Amino acid sequence: MRRIAGLLTTFALLAGCGETTETHTTTPVTQAALEPGAAALAVRSESETRALLALRAATAPFQRLEAARAAGWSDQSPAGCFASPAGGMGFHWVNAANVGTLDPSRPQFVMYEPQQDGSMKLVGAEFIYPGVPTDPVPVLFGQHFTYNTVFSVWALHVWVWKENPSGLYADWNPRVSCAYAAGAVRTKHH
Repeated sequence: MRRIAGLLTTFALLAGCGETTETHTTTPVTQAALEPGAAALAVRSESETRALLALRAATAPFQRLEAARAAGWSDQSPAGCFASPAGGMGFHWVNAANVGTLDPSRPQFVMYEPQQDGSMKLVGAEFIYPGVPTDPVPVLFGQHFTYNTVFSVWALHVWVWKENPSGLYADWNPRVSCAYAAGAVRTKHH
């Protein structure tokens, strides 16, 4: 029970910057439950919290890129470390078997930020859904996907492993950098 409470607290702290469109019952995290150094108090709907915890549990074993690659996120796609004036996304590793699903525990991409020592740090996940702009908008975590005209898919980023001051579901994270990548891809992602 303490482990679940700890996960809820940890997740709530990381998720505190995002916005939610759901209006269901919320589960507040009290100030006493905050870990030292935490910046925000998070309040999320119960269904959103469950879905985000499922994503964190599914991706927690991938703190090391090698573990993600062994589990099926074996191809970097698109190639390069994504950066823009709005922030970074890092490197995307895809699991093609998950494309076409809207399951919070089966993201299509895991995203990594290159570190000064050459390692990669897990920062988030991206969900994509094939379709055209006239299709019904996919929804996950109570969030509407946005249509990515560059790659012709519906997309949703979730920054579950690195706080994003732009929001939990923002496309770009100003705290993610490609400074230590051999080459950054500067592109219009959406």
